[in-house]
Amino acid sequence: MTDKLTRRHFIRRTAAAGAAATLFSPASHAGLFNKTRRSSRKAVVIGSGFGGSVASLRLAEAGIPVTLVERGRHWQYQGENSYPTLNGLGLHELRYDMLWQEPGRIIPGSTGMLQYHLGGSIGVGVGAGLGGGSLVYGGVLLQPRREVFEQALPFLSYSDMDQIYYPRLLQKVSGGPIPDDILNTPNYTSMRVFIDNASRAGLDVVRSEVGFDWNVIREEVQGKRTPFASIGEYVFGCNSGAKNTLDRNYLADAQATGNVTIETLHNVSHIRRNRWSKRYEVHCEVVNDKGYVVGNHIIECQYLFMGAGAINTTKLLLKAKALGDIPLNDGVGRAWGTNGDELMGRNNLDASTGAIQGGPPSIAAFDTRNPIKTTGFMHSPSPTSGDGTQLQMGMCVSDQMSTASYNRFTDRIDFNWDTSANKPSHQALMHTMDKMLDTGGGRLLDLGIMGTWHPLGGAAMGEACDYNGKVLGTDNLFVVDGASIPGSSGAANPSLTIGANAERMMEQIIAEHIR
Repeated sequence: MTDKLTRRHFIRRTAAAGAAATLFSPASHAGLFNKTRRSSRKAVVIGSGFGGSVASLRLAEAGIPVTLVERGRHWQYQGENSYPTLNGLGLHELRYDMLWQEPGRIIPGSTGMLQYHLGGSIGVGVGAGLGGGSLVYGGVLLQPRREVFEQALPFLSYSDMDQIYYPRLLQKVSGGPIPDDILNTPNYTSMRVFIDNASRAGLDVVRSEVGFDWNVIREEVQGKRTPFASIGEYVFGCNSGAKNTLDRNYLADAQATGNVTIETLHNVSHIRRNRWSKRYEVHCEVVNDKGYVVGNHIIECQYLFMGAGAINTTKLLLKAKALGDIPLNDGVGRAWGTNGDELMGRNNLDASTGAIQGGPPSIAAFDTRNPIKTTGFMHSPSPTSGDGTQLQMGMCVSDQMSTASYNRFTDRIDFNWDTSANKPSHQALMHTMDKMLDTGGGRLLDLGIMGTWHPLGGAAMGEACDYNGKVLGTDNLFVVDGASIPGSSGAANPSLTIGANAERMMEQIIAEHIR
């Protein structure tokens, strides 16, 4: 028997969007409607997720003056009321104050930390705010298996990633895998049940590195601190301060160099290249914390780094090409994919999963003996799933990727994502779920293919860019984020691979291209 939550229902319940928190922006309350200021910098980085944060720090350390542009606010941790929570909400239900919407001049947008983008045939969730996706991800820093990584990214050296670049990223962001003393507490019963079911199903179970401080979570469990992560409240920031968001490590270190200026609440409307000076112009709408456009900021630069993610990096590049603002190659818009994501679940399990499901997600399982293809599953604790329910994010290398296209009338991008072309991937994920049902019982909780939280590609290595992120045929333009990954990171959550790949690319870019 199957419980069904339709994509239409999901979209309807998440269509309302908004903002809640007080943070900084140079023009947040200036009231300077339509005022335009100009500035110049040697390098500009658009977006502050894993790619943009890595790029900003490494450029700054090399002595390059950088302006980092971020459309969202700085959700700075300032105690237990810093972030919105899921308390009292149902499965996949979000409040108005959690979501980002494009800013307006007459009707306000909203400056929440999650954007839900409906792009033709698929919905996509991406972060908005200083720290990008690190604000709204589960903290999972899962390293893919060699054989699947090499299938997805055959042009990269897994050995180099394993020995150099993964450790470099983890050293700054990770709090390590879940410790035994926390895993063995009542709030983590669901994780232990997942480990048991997956192990008996013949899956390879691993404890993933995570971007959380386990010492803070330990204090939650011991009653020394108000619980948040340990009761499943870890997605929208984390109000105990346990989440190692990028503003607290990479970006803090970048600012400490004195070479980085961070401009928050700067929504990039378009980018162009001056045909005479060959310098780039980044055109930003300056937004206040109520979602109104209050001014404009044009930043000129010699080197432009795209770190706005597989949705917004792709959009800005396709828009620049469509408007003739930057001559770009035909690879832009190709190799966009979902990381093979399907959110799956089981309810009415044989064993209790506990009324409280502590996080962050820390336990993964790989089905390397799947006869269709290798799958990866990440147990996803939820404060809304309740006893007897368990959610897993299933991932694999997709059978077919998508092409993105820019619509100048709506100023949006759409995808021709074809679910039917990826039936083998779905069947592979279902094969693994059947094993879990056989060992742990319960019923399949059919959440449908509602979208992806792990968009990748659109300006991919080997298509739009070379393998170090330089856009082919265009000088001084680089893609350093998830848009550079062609569709899949190898049956694993992609944040670790995005960040580590940015470390690899920046090492080469600074050595070969920056003067």
